[in-house]
Amino acid sequence: MSISNSSLESEIDKAASKLAEKATNRRFFIESVKTLDGIAASSILYRTFVELGGKVIVRFTQGDSGSGSVPESDYRIAIGKSGQNADLIIGYEGGITPSNFGYEELFEGSLSSMAQLIRDKISKAPEETYFIAITGSLSAMQDVQEDRKLKGINQMIIERALKSRRIQEETRLELPFGDIVPLRDSISMSYDPYFKGITGSPAVASSVVASTGIQQIKEGRFVTLKDLKEDELDALEKVLLRYSSSRLLRRTSYKRADVDDSSYDYNLRDVLFMLEPLVVKNESMRIFKILSDPAKGFGSELFYESLEETEKLITLFNSLLNVRDRFTDEGIIRRIVGTGISDLQQLLFFYKLVYKWDDTRGKVLIAETNEGPEEAFVLLDRSELRESIVSSAKKHGGRVIRLRPFLIIYVNVIKAGLLYEEIRRMIAGVP
Repeated sequence: MSISNSSLESEIDKAASKLAEKATNRRFFIESVKTLDGIAASSILYRTFVELGGKVIVRFTQGDSGSGSVPESDYRIAIGKSGQNADLIIGYEGGITPSNFGYEELFEGSLSSMAQLIRDKISKAPEETYFIAITGSLSAMQDVQEDRKLKGINQMIIERALKSRRIQEETRLELPFGDIVPLRDSISMSYDPYFKGITGSPAVASSVVASTGIQQIKEGRFVTLKDLKEDELDALEKVLLRYSSSRLLRRTSYKRADVDDSSYDYNLRDVLFMLEPLVVKNESMRIFKILSDPAKGFGSELFYESLEETEKLITLFNSLLNVRDRFTDEGIIRRIVGTGISDLQQLLFFYKLVYKWDDTRGKVLIAETNEGPEEAFVLLDRSELRESIVSSAKKHGGRVIRLRPFLIIYVNVIKAGLLYEEIRRMIAGVP
């Protein structure tokens, strides 16, 4: 399908005009999936409706699982979910989705970028949330390709953000909090890219830096990434590539232009790095409040908490990777047993990372966890099998938690074995 920007503009115009008509003194109800991208999209629309004089209720739920009673409202918006009786659906079948306009479904339109397109039409200051939209796109794996650039609808937002001069773009070697924390710490905290044998170990990271001849303490303080000269950056990059999950360490970086370098939130992947641990901790409303009022949210308390939580996640991630002999890989199905993963948020976090550099893409992933009687999850990015697997899962008592970008199903761990066998037959084409 060819890209049709006129079709996209028409659809966004129609949605935006309806929202603008109903904004003043009206009640909006936004229901979104519990992903950072969904939370970012909700924050963008929340700020937009409040600016227009509306009253907004926001709720985050797990995909299509029961969301309880629906509050009284004049206009209902569903983000990343089916949203029965919703007036507007974003990022889900029947609503505003990238595939409606000829864009690739998984990597060319995040929930937050589509929300920003609507805001651009009706807000007097749309540029104030561009950094949220871009952060949401990065969190949704929209930059998963090797060049790590945002494409499609996401790229439209990038171009507008650059034109507004609120966002700066450059190609650089980028590590977590690389301009803030000591070099060895930023390397050891990196999980995207993941450095095998280095991520999670500051001591090993320090040894790797020392092997390049880089002096780690200068003038009585630890050196950070931004202190390095070009030849030192080249030497560090050459060494890290030996251990890296990515073949390309220098990638497109986005920086907020309207804050000074002493702020914790001026690099958008650092913002992402600060918020993702909160997603894993299931603190959706806290993330929403931070994004809705960023001046109060990105402080030292969140910074240090993120460092602590990230260390815990990396420890668990390393544990998962070290039990790869427990993986049963049968062509397109991979089953993970006894990983120590405790809940859906952790599973999504780790699958997202592995998806960027492992051969899990295009496969069904079944992971047993430690969470209650429903202990197995099924993830799928093969759209041609989605409908059949959903039908099979429901037959075995499974609950569909999310359809996009991956199919996720809760199913009893005993029934998971039966579902596993049925998926194998589907893939093999055996009745």
